[in-house]
Order: sequence, then C-alpha cells, then structure tokens
Amino acid sequence: MGQPSRTASLALPTPSSAELGSESQTPLESVGPTSTPTDETPATDSTDGSSVPSWVWWLVVGLALVAGVVALVLVPRARRRRAWDAELAAAEDETGWLVREFLPQLQTAGTAEVLAGVWRVGAGRVTQVEDQLTRMEPAAPDDARAHLARALRDAVRSARQRMEILLRSPDPATLPGEVASIATELSVSLAASARNA
Repeated sequence: MGQPSRTASLALPTPSSAELGSESQTPLESVGPTSTPTDETPATDSTDGSSVPSWVWWLVVGLALVAGVVALVLVPRARRRRAWDAELAAAEDETGWLVREFLPQLQTAGTAEVLAGVWRVGAGRVTQVEDQLTRMEPAAPDDARAHLARALRDAVRSARQRMEILLRSPDPATLPGEVASIATELSVSLAASARNA
C-alpha cells in the first residue's frame, strides 16, 4: 500500500473583513523610526510687546529730514561766513601794511617830490583795499561784520583823502607830523577792527 503523501500545506489564516476594519490603519509616513527635532526652528514673530510702534519710525524719519534740511541751510552759510572772515583778515593785513610800512616811508620822504613819488607807487594798493572793503560791506553775513567792513573802509578812505590833500600843498616842516597823525588814526581803526572780528 502506498504511503500517503506528506505534503504539508501551510495555510495562512486569512483575516476576515471584520478583523480588517477593527485594526487602525497607520499612515505610511509614521512608519519607521521616530523623527527627532532638528536645530532649524521656524521663525516666529515675537508678539510679546517689545515691537516698536510705527509712529516711532515716522518720528525718526522726520527728524532725519529736519537734520538734512538744517545741514543744507547752515553748512553753506557757515562756509560763506568763513570765506568772508578770511577776506576781512586779508583786508586787515593790507591795512596793516599801510600803517606799518607805507605811511612810515612817506614820513621819511623828506621833500614833497619824493613824497609824491612814493605815494604814486603805493596809492593803487591803498585804493584796492578801500574797494575790497566797499564790496565786502553789502556781502557781509550779518550786521556786525558789515559794520566792521564799513568802519575799516572809512578809515582807509579817510587816510587816502588826507594824504591826497597833504600832497596838494605839502609843507616840509609839518609833513612828518601830518603823516604820523594819519598813521595813528588808521592804526586805531585797525586795532578796533581786529578786536571786534
């Protein structure tokens, strides 16, 4: 008799439809190792009350605009004032030359002819200083500076006019004293201008 065939059939149990419905189905993404948080954290707006109100930014912008306008107005004005002051200093230097060098030369001229010759050599320079101060007065940045230019111009003009009168009828005896008097008056005006500048 033959032996029965021993083929073992392994039958796997098949789940019933009821069993399939009762198991919870997990999504495929959750299968696998659990994910750990990384160093990258999403940026969040902090709303803890420390944010700056928008009116503060408007105030900052407004102040910056005001500062810009003030700089545009004041910086050129300061430059003009410095340029004018430098021009006054140059005019004072020229007046100083007149007091310290030119008038003393005239004092020692001796004769009327020598006096007239020395005056002709330097008279153009005296007139230039007078003209420069005349132009500076209306261009002065303020009234005080305009007054300085006018006072110094008047002193130089007076010295020039007195010298021209003196040259018309020079008296050799009084000539040195007259020139010294002109130099003294101009020196006083120059000192006042330098003190007030």
